[in-house]
Amino acid sequence: MQRPLTPKQAKLYTTIKKFNEEYERSPTIRELCNRMGAKWPNTIYGLLNALEIKEYIIRRKNAKRNIELRNTDTFGVSVKTVTVPVLASVGCDNLNVVADRHYDEAIEVDLSLVEGRGDIVAVRAVGNSMNDANITDGDYILIQLTQDAQIGERVAVIVGDMVTVKKLDRKEGFTILRPESADPKYKPIVLREDFKIAGKVIGVIPNPNVVIDGVFPLENNF
Repeated sequence: MQRPLTPKQAKLYTTIKKFNEEYERSPTIRELCNRMGAKWPNTIYGLLNALEIKEYIIRRKNAKRNIELRNTDTFGVSVKTVTVPVLASVGCDNLNVVADRHYDEAIEVDLSLVEGRGDIVAVRAVGNSMNDANITDGDYILIQLTQDAQIGERVAVIVGDMVTVKKLDRKEGFTILRPESADPKYKPIVLREDFKIAGKVIGVIPNPNVVIDGVFPLENNF
């Protein structure tokens, strides 16, 4: 059990949680200032520092929206979790990682994220071609095992004995796996045969080894 929160810390935590549920993304400092009625960003920074120290949130370095909630409720009580196996890493730069169903690692995941979705596995991301989708090198990607995926969904695709995660598109008889990154070095992968959709992305857990700075500059984020 984490340390209990002060009323202001609990209010900020609830504000972040409600924002995530409403917009399916984390808020910026400016947005938190507006919702909390704070005049100065440093007020929010101080509360975020406290939430991070008490292990209610994680902040990722160099991410536009860098606040991630940990698996606890507002009062520090651990939520129900399930064990998810971690399979071989997947390439987010190119098809350079062998697809392997054997695993020797597992992670605990909030039950509400995966309940009712059938078989779920996790893989480690390799590379940053999906960083605009908040998938960066070393992150855990939660995959629902299914071959039923729609255009626009992020999918795990096996090509030969390789696997990659990209955004799914189809055009003129071809399957196109599109990166989501502003970096022009990442190109779409065009496929016609010898591939299989293994599953679709249902969530991302930040790389636990990323070093997080205590204070972040105020930015003009979307």
